[in-house]
Parts: sequence; C-alpha cells; structure tokens
Amino acid sequence: MPVKQCALCASQDLALIIDLGLHPLADTFMKSKAGAGSLPRYPLTVLRCLSCGHAMNGYRVPPEQRYQETEYSYDSANSDVAVAHFFEFARDVGRFAKLGPQDLVVDIGGNIGTLLRAFRDQFRAGTLNVEPSHNIAMISVENGIETAERFWDHEIAMRVAKEGGAKIITATNLLNHIDNLDIFFDDIMNALEPEGVFVAEVPYLLTLIERDAFDTMYLEHVSYFSVQPLRHFLAARDLRIMDVQIDEYMGGSIRFVIGRGVEGAEVAKLSKHEQTFGLGEEQIYERFRARVRRFRENLLDELHTAKATGGLIMGIGAATKGNTLLNYCGIDDTILDCVTDVSPLKIGKYTPGSAIAIKGDEVISDQVTHALVLPWNIADFLTRKLSRQHPHLSFIVPHMVE
Repeated sequence: MPVKQCALCASQDLALIIDLGLHPLADTFMKSKAGAGSLPRYPLTVLRCLSCGHAMNGYRVPPEQRYQETEYSYDSANSDVAVAHFFEFARDVGRFAKLGPQDLVVDIGGNIGTLLRAFRDQFRAGTLNVEPSHNIAMISVENGIETAERFWDHEIAMRVAKEGGAKIITATNLLNHIDNLDIFFDDIMNALEPEGVFVAEVPYLLTLIERDAFDTMYLEHVSYFSVQPLRHFLAARDLRIMDVQIDEYMGGSIRFVIGRGVEGAEVAKLSKHEQTFGLGEEQIYERFRARVRRFRENLLDELHTAKATGGLIMGIGAATKGNTLLNYCGIDDTILDCVTDVSPLKIGKYTPGSAIAIKGDEVISDQVTHALVLPWNIADFLTRKLSRQHPHLSFIVPHMVE
C-alpha cells in the first residue's frame, strides 16, 4: 500500500530520500531456491516529511505478511555480540527504572526471549514476551519465558494493565516496524505503571545517512527515527524522552527511554546536532543518493574483478540488511557461491530475491578466496573469528569499499 501521509504528524507533504527499486521482504528466507527467487517484490522507497522531518517507507506491506505467512528466521541470540548487547541493555535500563523482583518487564516482539532473560537474571523481575511469529514464540517458551503468541494490541495492553501494569516495556528494533504509532503509544501508556517507562531502540536516521547504510532500509522497517520529530510527537501526548543514547548496535542505533517524567539533558543537544547535520535539508539526501549509487558501482567492480581473476567468493552472515544490499546491487549465485551462517533457523534456506543458498561456516574451504561480510556492523567480530580459521581469506566489508 503506498504511503500518502507522515506516520507521526499526518502531513501529506512528503519528499523522496531514496528509491532502491523493487524488493522482496528482507526477512523472508525460503526453503527452496525457486520460492526465494519468485517472492513478490514491492517498491522500496524512503520518504521524509517536510513538516516534521520524520522518515518512513513509501510502501507498506501488512504485518501478517511480514511476520506470520512464512517461518521467521531471526534469532536474537545468534551471536555473542547480540547477547552481550542485550545484557548491557537490561542492566542499564533496569537501573534507570529502579527495577525490582516485584516488577514486570514486557518485551514487544521479544523474539526468543534473550533480552527478557537478561532482565530476569539480573533483577529477578517478572517477564512477558509478546511475539507474533509462531516458531519464534515456541523457542521463547522453551527458554522459560512466559510468551503471548500474538501482535501487541489493545487487548494484550489491557491484560497487562489489569495485572498491575509493567514497570518497563521494551521494543528493540520494533518501534520502526509499527504501522499506526498513535494507537501503539495509547496502548503502551495504558499498560505501563504510572512511573513506568517505554524503551525503544531503533536504527538512527542520522547515523544511517552519515554511514550510507542504505541496507538498513527494508520493507519491514516502516519508520526511521530521529530525535526532533519523535520529541514533538510525544509532547502532544504529554510524554517526554527521559533519556537517549546512541550506540553502535546494528551499525548505529538510538535508544529512547520514554515516559511521563522530565526530559533528559541530552535530548536538546541531539536535536540541535540533527539540525546542524542537515537532516532537514535536501542537499544531504542528494549527496546520500549519489554515494549509494557509487557504492554499488564500486562493490560490483570489486566482486567482478575477484571473479575475473579466478576468485571464489562467499557471503558471510545471512543478515536481513544483507538482502537489501544483494537485491539492490543485483548480486546472486553467479557471483556468490553461497552465504554462510551459524543460525540453524537460516542454514538450509535461500536468501529472498537473490536466491543464494545458506550453508554452515564449515563449507568455507581453502578454495574460497574472498568473503563478502553482509552484517558489516559486526565485521570486526566476524573477520577476527574467521581469520583465525582461514588466514587466506580476503574480506570485503560493505561501507568500507572505496
């Protein structure tokens, strides 16, 4: 469905940030090559609101199609980097909210329960995972986390409220997937205790533009957040950003702690920084589009040069962001022999659109000359790990290609 108005302020005054062409759903890893290659494709465009500055996809696919029609393949404990991040997230947020054993933490789209386990282990708090993907919800239950297999909506919010409310509600890489933010926040605030906080961690628009991270854009991501537009949206609901932090997770994320308290000191500073950076200026996006086009040319040149000299290239890490990169650049199994991963939820499947087989890391042999690192945000971790095992490998890391 084409987007006609801003997700935050409802203005119809929208401008193009970038057009990446037609893409399948990036999280739809398929069990057959034919299925992966024949997935429906939709326009992947990103727009910005000229009234408030919010950024959003120009086309929306229904959430049931995004998360329930095919088996979901993301595992929040898929790397040591992710597990460490969620441990630190729980520690910092739990301390901020003065979380205790009598309190409840709700994680919306909590996946297999990695974050909730960190809250439980550190603070002995009660936990509830609201997870709509059946196969993922089942793993969460196996991990000992109370799990409601459903989308977050008014009914589950009222259930939480009737049970006394939550001290903390979290949404990691989730708020950017929400279609109707007005209804979503109404339900959040109904489910929170009066002193409770909602904590959302999402990719940060400024960092995304600064690093040319176009592959953070995919159809599942409805919105791309920055401080100033969200600040205005919340103020109209008598809510404040009580704390805000920038971190390196997922290649550049921002964490908002939202509640009825006092606005944090860093909020105004970050808002000013966004203005100085030029998030509201067309020139920033003109340059971004040009750099992304140049990136594609440079990456394809490097890959074709490697192939022409007898190289055997594999992709490393079947990351969702990698599917935007593969499909935008037109990379398929004529260039990459396969993509390797460690997650049993992905091994044996095929990448959406590009239809490249996903295999275990054990297939990396001495014959493999080059490795294209698709989850470039954890490139340091992956290259260190694989260099010890395969010192002959030449790594190609996106967003470091000259």
